[in-house]
Amino acid sequence: MNMKLAERVLIGLMGCLLVQTSAQAGSYSPAGQSNEKSPDSTVKQSPQELQQLVAPIALYPDALVAQVLAASTYPTEIIEADRWIQSHTGLKGEDLAAEVDKQSWDPSVKALTQFPSVLENMDKNLSWTSSLGDAYANQQQDLMDAVQTMRQQAQKAGHLNTNEQEKVTAQGNTIVIEPADPDVVYVPAYDPWLVYGYPIDAYPGWYPARNFLWRPGTLLRSWVWNRFLRGFRLGLASLGLGLARP
Repeated sequence: MNMKLAERVLIGLMGCLLVQTSAQAGSYSPAGQSNEKSPDSTVKQSPQELQQLVAPIALYPDALVAQVLAASTYPTEIIEADRWIQSHTGLKGEDLAAEVDKQSWDPSVKALTQFPSVLENMDKNLSWTSSLGDAYANQQQDLMDAVQTMRQQAQKAGHLNTNEQEKVTAQGNTIVIEPADPDVVYVPAYDPWLVYGYPIDAYPGWYPARNFLWRPGTLLRSWVWNRFLRGFRLGLASLGLGLARP
């Protein structure tokens, strides 16, 4: 009886030791570090990396840049919206806006349904979109600085000037891009790796969406655009994208 009791005690101790060892192993990564992330563990991107991130959108009108940045924090909804648009190609203008308004997506994602090529670009380049959203959430001011840096470079290269579609003005050190006609929004499409006067390395795995060439752009009547803004313009000034209009 004493021998059996001793065996049971030994087995029990070994079981406890295995449980303790497994728990300790689970709390460490293969490098021997804890898997738990501290609040300050977010890896910040360099100015050059941020410039690479914003290169495809830096020359958009301010309001559209703001919508893209906000929408980039909802990558799952970007996928859903792009797939939805692809299956509802017959909807245009007011009919499209009415159906989109029934969806549960963030207003910024809904607004982008009026720009299918922009939405498609974000869906096809989901890694880029997610990185843009992370930077917007964690390095907002650095990201805005990157937008201004790229605009300055494009302007120096002669690729960012006032024309029939858009108005480009300087407010201090801030370059503002607005529609030339308040009732119509044009979206410039351009090669984001060549338009800034010097070659920029394409974002890893970048997939160019169709129709992304340097051209005047697509238009959108303001009444459709305004349907989804819902006060979003009020945040433009704080984003460093220019002065918001009421």
